Amino acid sequence: MRTKLFTLLLLLAFGSFNAFSQCEFTVTPSQPFVEDFEGNTFDCWTVETVGAGNWTTMAGSGTTVAAFSFTNVGDEARLISPVVDLSGVSGATFSFSYAMMGFYDMDELVVSYRSSETDAWHTLGTYSISDYQNFFEETFTLSDLSSTYQVSFLGRGLGGYMIFVDNIEIMGEGGCARPVSLQATEITAFSTLLGWSTTGNEESWVIETNGSQKTVDVQPYLMEFLEPQTEYTFRVKANCPGSNESEWSLPITFKTLCDVIVVTDDEPYLDDFEGSDDFICWQNEILSGTDAWVVDPGYTILNNTAFFIWLGEAAMLISAPLDITAVTNPTLSFRHKQKLGLIYGTVDHLIVGYRTSEDDSWHTLMNFTEATDDWEDVTIALPDPSATYQITFEGIGHEAEGVYVDDVRVGCGTNVGLAEETEANLSDGDAEVFDLFGRKVADTKLRSGRIDLDMNNLAPGVYVARISGEKGVAAMKIVKE
Repeated sequence: MRTKLFTLLLLLAFGSFNAFSQCEFTVTPSQPFVEDFEGNTFDCWTVETVGAGNWTTMAGSGTTVAAFSFTNVGDEARLISPVVDLSGVSGATFSFSYAMMGFYDMDELVVSYRSSETDAWHTLGTYSISDYQNFFEETFTLSDLSSTYQVSFLGRGLGGYMIFVDNIEIMGEGGCARPVSLQATEITAFSTLLGWSTTGNEESWVIETNGSQKTVDVQPYLMEFLEPQTEYTFRVKANCPGSNESEWSLPITFKTLCDVIVVTDDEPYLDDFEGSDDFICWQNEILSGTDAWVVDPGYTILNNTAFFIWLGEAAMLISAPLDITAVTNPTLSFRHKQKLGLIYGTVDHLIVGYRTSEDDSWHTLMNFTEATDDWEDVTIALPDPSATYQITFEGIGHEAEGVYVDDVRVGCGTNVGLAEETEANLSDGDAEVFDLFGRKVADTKLRSGRIDLDMNNLAPGVYVARISGEKGVAAMKIVKE
């Protein structure tokens, strides 16, 4: 989890620039140097510019940050801290948060230090990433400590939009450092494991969750008795020896999962994604890249759909746990489409799978790799029913037009079995046979409700036949003993 970027652009208020060359700050284990720009000024900071690049303070909803902007590509500006005296500490750490905005082109942030005004700048890190929703945090152990230490943030305009910097802290060794790198992991409907960074000298921590505070002496901490499908904001501060306490960490937001949804013959599970501009009771898991599934609110389709964005590499959309043990004939039906890419002529792929519990591995039901300009209706039998069943739609990007999924239904099929349903609805058509890894192993035909398939060269196991005919698409499970 990462910190949500506050809606800075909704309430823009640029602060004035003030430079005081004689400002100096002494860091001790009990006294860090902290800058959050909440005074809406650059007191004791200086700015060096190249071209029209500049740093200003920007006030938004709930926070004030340092913001870099530019007019022309190549403009630069360096934001330089006051002089910080680190000669009295045996070690020091430097932490800050940053965010960027951009689309295809990204700006660049270079973070550096120097031990004196005559010293050259030494690079600690270089960043060039666009994320419209999150702040990122970084922490460095500083070297070459001196009584005239400075850090700087160089913004370089490369065609992006803006760079934001906030929550700067230089902490002496043995001090009470602000916790960073907050995470909420192992999220369930009723609990989550909260974790953060430690330095080793903390005695306890104060956790604040949705405004309610609790002191704990372990990390990570299992937070229990939460409500299902509820958003929580959590932050933490450290308590250290000598009644010292740290600054509050940046907050992060997480959402608990849905409780198990019971499916019966009379009450199937249905989701057409119309109820919200975000997923309800679905998890997004990014496998590679930075983009995931989103609810498309009718930009390219007339109604809401689940959409795997074309800029993504690979991501899974995972359903809530479903109890399908009482369903007579468990089946999954849905609609999907993935258009041929206009630029490269490629197609983004869709893999449909299931697992019986969170501890189970994913099993492939079907693999869709062909372009479909129109919606394709699919019905698949669900094997191995359980009380914690989950469905996944995995999108794999190939620089095409994305993958759309809609009208997901889990429930009882209309007939005794999928094979009978297939024969009743599709008497003739083309059939492709896949193994459970989604690899196509044969092409054949459905004629008069029968598939003629030579399985002599196939290994024993379970296979799925995907049948396409005039009345739609269906699937049939085939078992070779």
